[in-house]
Amino acid sequence: MQVLIISGFLGAGKTSFIKAMTHATGRQFVVVENEFGNSNIDSKLLNQGDNSMKIYELTEGCICCSMNMDFSLSVMTIANSLNPDYIIVEPSGVAMPSRILESLRKISYENIGVLAPVVIVDSKNFISQKNFYPEYFNDQLNTAGTVVLSKSENLSPEDFNEIHNLLGINNNINFPCEHYSKWPREKWLELLTLKNGRSQTPAPTPEAKLSSLALTNINISSPDELIYKLENLLSGNYGDIVRSKGFALTPNESINFSVVNGLYEITGANNNSNSDIVVIGEDLQIEKINKLFGGQIIEEDGD
Repeated sequence: MQVLIISGFLGAGKTSFIKAMTHATGRQFVVVENEFGNSNIDSKLLNQGDNSMKIYELTEGCICCSMNMDFSLSVMTIANSLNPDYIIVEPSGVAMPSRILESLRKISYENIGVLAPVVIVDSKNFISQKNFYPEYFNDQLNTAGTVVLSKSENLSPEDFNEIHNLLGINNNINFPCEHYSKWPREKWLELLTLKNGRSQTPAPTPEAKLSSLALTNINISSPDELIYKLENLLSGNYGDIVRSKGFALTPNESINFSVVNGLYEITGANNNSNSDIVVIGEDLQIEKINKLFGGQIIEEDGD
């Protein structure tokens, strides 16, 4: 059984990448998730479409710090009971992959191998992420075996080279200079064979800055109302919103919505029966956000 960590900052596109990898390789993966918050929205996104995957969700905090024992036990349980070819670990966007790797070293034996981690970098927003949250961002880069640029469909080779230099990536790290939608199957399969050969001392605990709020049964009657609420959420009156995502169940349709770095996207959703949202940021105005969306608080928490 091989373990592949796919990390990336909040909103980088980890879930989309995992879905694309499933389609491209034709392989089935057990995905071990860690959400920031307790809404488990990514599991619903991963299971949309034809390629449904088993999801083991770890939501009681960060798997790379407070849940080392539980995380190790979960991986061992999956190995012994399901014995899949591959486990994908998709940590929260504010996780420290170096700590995940340290936890995996404690349980590695001849039947469990660790592949070189993949880090998804948002080509449109990486500079602000690197500047405002350097502990998380740099730890992800420093543990990477492959760095993948998301939202890069329209970038030129020169653009890729410029971002490579701005990131300061070592030459021994794989850095594909095209969007992954253009990869041949062989390039995808390389990710499932490249062994992790880098040693990394677990990073110190960063100063906690981010907090999260998860709501269920939010009150949205139409896409227009959702747009109005998202515009308000991003006005600055509800805190510094770094990331938000969720589902809205209106009388006529079910829709996904996603907020990254001040921009939102609304798309259709398949087979969803819930109205949930998770909001991540600094200085969140909990009561105001709850009043805006008219839902029920599931959890409010820090990192």
